[in-house]
Amino acid sequence: MFEKLCDETFLVETKAAVLKEKIQTSRVLDYLAEVDRRRLWLREGYASLYDFCIRYLGYSEGETHRRIQACRLSQKVVEVKPLLENGTLSLTSLTLLSPVLEKSNAQDLLPKVINKPSREVADILAKEFPEKIHKKEILKIVLDEELKELLDQAKRLASEKDGAVLLKKVLKDFVRQKRTRNTVTPRHTYRVQARTAREVRDRDGYQCSYLGPQGVRCNQTAHLQIDHVRPYAMGGSSRDLANLRLLCRAHNLAKARLDFPQWDPASPLATPGKPGLCNKEACQA
Repeated sequence: MFEKLCDETFLVETKAAVLKEKIQTSRVLDYLAEVDRRRLWLREGYASLYDFCIRYLGYSEGETHRRIQACRLSQKVVEVKPLLENGTLSLTSLTLLSPVLEKSNAQDLLPKVINKPSREVADILAKEFPEKIHKKEILKIVLDEELKELLDQAKRLASEKDGAVLLKKVLKDFVRQKRTRNTVTPRHTYRVQARTAREVRDRDGYQCSYLGPQGVRCNQTAHLQIDHVRPYAMGGSSRDLANLRLLCRAHNLAKARLDFPQWDPASPLATPGKPGLCNKEACQA
């Protein structure tokens, strides 16, 4: 393929190929922005745009993170798009810029970081925005087998993967119980009993049970909620296991918009031509 090319021509074509790649990358960011705007990832059974990029588009975690950060930054500050296309800013640099770059400071900040390697960009941002660097105290705990098992069970029961968030939840619940242990909590008939909720979680495998139109099951195992297939407000039971299922927060919210179209008739799961109605295969998990 390249044997007949002289060195000079080969290098010119290599450079041209790289520039085409950067232009295509910029176009991919536009596609991702539109996928996110339409929330197509939600309708197709993915837990987030991040999940969609990994499972549907085949990106690695690092590739996904960089593209989503660059995508959202390019929608907020349009000046970065031509810099990405002409190679003066990389995806990695855009990722570093995403927490701090705004329309208000773009004119001043961008000239300082173009044509700079990502390490230099990180150093520049650390000097320009020292308040963005948060020092966190690290809690070191030696985990024996029992504590590991308890931690795994707590993560599943709380639908939370982040250990710091989980610890905060546990400590808040502990403090709340100690403060209100003599307080009688009023009963709410729409609430699902703890035993029933455990049965639902066990049945659904501690995973969102939503199925997209192509049969893709949402793989979210955090931020899970018990959903009434037939809403309680419409006569649905909180005791019948067949009327209960696990949904992640995003899919539960989307279903609520379908169940109550007067609240928000625009839904990514709505059947075309029938606002507020749901495609049977898309809604039944």
